[in-house]
Amino acid sequence: MTKIKFLLFTLLCAVITLQTTGCSSSDDGGNDNGNGGSNVITVTGVSLDKTTLSLKEGATATLGATLAPAGATGNVSWSSSDATVASVNNSGVVTAVKKGTASIVAAIGTFTATCVVTVTGEDVVVTDPSLSGSNYFVLQLDDVSFASIQSKVTADLRPDDVNKNLYIWENTLSAGTPAGTNFYGLSQGWVSLVVGTVGWSGAGWNTNADFGPVDMTDLFDNPGDYYLHIGYKTSQTGRPIAIIVNDGNADGKFSIGGDFVDNGTTYPSFATITTDGKWNSIEVPVTKLNELGLFFDKPLVKKNILAVLGGGTAGTTIDLDAIFYYKKAK
Repeated sequence: MTKIKFLLFTLLCAVITLQTTGCSSSDDGGNDNGNGGSNVITVTGVSLDKTTLSLKEGATATLGATLAPAGATGNVSWSSSDATVASVNNSGVVTAVKKGTASIVAAIGTFTATCVVTVTGEDVVVTDPSLSGSNYFVLQLDDVSFASIQSKVTADLRPDDVNKNLYIWENTLSAGTPAGTNFYGLSQGWVSLVVGTVGWSGAGWNTNADFGPVDMTDLFDNPGDYYLHIGYKTSQTGRPIAIIVNDGNADGKFSIGGDFVDNGTTYPSFATITTDGKWNSIEVPVTKLNELGLFFDKPLVKKNILAVLGGGTAGTTIDLDAIFYYKKAK
């Protein structure tokens, strides 16, 4: 009887031992890093393939984010310290907006990585003949194009709101919103004006006494060499504008885009402009301005060197760019 009890006790211990061993001998791949058996690898950091990046205005580049350790996964969020300089989307694509510096940050949880993006001005390839001349008297031109001809500029008359101005007469025009590229195909601005509710509208490029005299007498000495260049864009059929030129002594008027009537006087069109919403240009020989009684035989002081009349149809726009006198290349 004692032997039977001993055997039963031995068998019972064996069963308990087998059950205990079976519970503790799980699959060797069950290391879950404390994630409840889900086999997820815990993220311990994030890095970028670039820590600095230089882009031209308008260019794009893609940043790559890598999680640590190898095999870790997760959703990376992207942000920019200044989206007006460089923006970034959810895929890490950076877009250079304007000149400056911004930090692009990739983040996952509490981990971050940063790339410093420097945006520089876009390159301009001087292929347009209007930028291949000399002796420029510039009234309107973007900074990039201006830089390409700076050594050939005789007078920079572009408005600076100090002693060179684009003056709007009696609030007849308001600022428009340039959209797209400018006359030279660059993502730079231009003069965009919207006609108000009065029966006429106008604006003029002028200098004040502090700027001093604008000496354009070389146009008097060599009128056959010089041209007035104006870039003009419109999609409004039958909306001409009048151009008023001053030579220091008197005004002369002509129109572009159709005949222009001002106070009962019709000014014939010098050039027909295609109303296709694209940039067009006219080049007025200074000899043509001579026919209007303009000779540039004295410096200009406190004058509207050039002015524009847009008519009185409210909501119509005036878009002008690349306005300058210059000597054409021969």
